Amino acid sequence: MDEILLALLHKLNQVAETNEEIFDSECREAVGIAIMEGFVRNLPDYSIPHDLGLATDDANRAVYAAIDEYIRSAKAKAISEGMDRFHDRLAAFQNRAVTFKPGNDYEEFFGHTPPEFYDDGGNVVRMY
Repeated sequence: MDEILLALLHKLNQVAETNEEIFDSECREAVGIAIMEGFVRNLPDYSIPHDLGLATDDANRAVYAAIDEYIRSAKAKAISEGMDRFHDRLAAFQNRAVTFKPGNDYEEFFGHTPPEFYDDGGNVVRMY
């Protein structure tokens, strides 16, 4: 699972080199929701939005493709590893050991979602 996350982080970092808005709250939220709904919660009918809040169509397409590839690959790997619980998937995504540059991990693009804020079904049970 680590190599799939690392590939996503590298692709997002490539987009960030020319599209700093990827770090804006609007983009972070849109991309984070896509990962949460598409992979962590594993909602079967979830569709990634094509507009992820980036300034150009090319940047939106690049981020969309990176997220789509991550979700498809991570889902397949999760199935093969028997990872069907919400908290297991969240931990696989929020893996601080996977960094794309020294000191830069998933939080750079997504922030952190405290696992204790969710029940086993991925429902919010507490907020900040």
